[in-house]
Amino acid sequence: MTQRYSDPFSRAFKRQFSITFALIVREMTTRYGTKFGGYMWAVLDPVLTIGILTAIFSAIARTPPLGRSFTLFFATGYIAFYMYRSTSDQVSSAVDANRALLNYPVVRPYDAIIARVILQIATLFVVNAMLFGCLYLVVPFEKLRLEPIFLASTIAIALGVGVGAANIVWFHLSQTYAQIWGIVNRPAFLVSGIFFLPESVPHPFKEYLMWNPLVHVVGLFRSGFYPTYRAAYVEMSYIVGLAIFSLVFGLVLVWMMDAKLREPK
Repeated sequence: MTQRYSDPFSRAFKRQFSITFALIVREMTTRYGTKFGGYMWAVLDPVLTIGILTAIFSAIARTPPLGRSFTLFFATGYIAFYMYRSTSDQVSSAVDANRALLNYPVVRPYDAIIARVILQIATLFVVNAMLFGCLYLVVPFEKLRLEPIFLASTIAIALGVGVGAANIVWFHLSQTYAQIWGIVNRPAFLVSGIFFLPESVPHPFKEYLMWNPLVHVVGLFRSGFYPTYRAAYVEMSYIVGLAIFSLVFGLVLVWMMDAKLREPK
């Protein structure tokens, strides 16, 4: 009896694994190409951005808002933001990039999302390991606190997956929304605490700034690299709750609109 019920489950699991693995391989070849240089660009993108920011602000001010290294300050802010933004962008285009495969009933929009999320997490791991590994050789850190770093990374990725999944549906339903989202989302880079510490923002603007969950994510991530920086403004219940809500809402929305998403725009 147990064998009878385990066989269908085993076959379903193997089929899901095969579909996901095939989509990951396809994503790697289309996203990075077949040459090593294509994958290296995923690492060079944040490295070049951090280098440019460091050069600009080092010329303007002598000391960063926190610590003694502009490079470390911007790296800890930008990478936390980059994990959310890149994940959101990759997930939001997952269905469109694999639309031809959705003609097969066995392939679902969920499969495209899962494949992209797995590849994105692997890419972000390599980016962070190489970036901060090289950075440590130039600017040695103090003692790291891994718990806030890991927690902030998880929240940023979960938030990115949720927002990206919801945008799969909204982008499919309205081209106007896609254009509006692109315009409204641009200032997020400037108001997420990458260039400044929220403690330095005067009242009442600080209260408005705290509604941006990325400010909390950046502060939490940064506190792992600066042992004396506690980022007291970080509201864990707010960002964890928002990440869970956005993740559940986005995935449920994709599930409800499965048939609609298979239709051409």
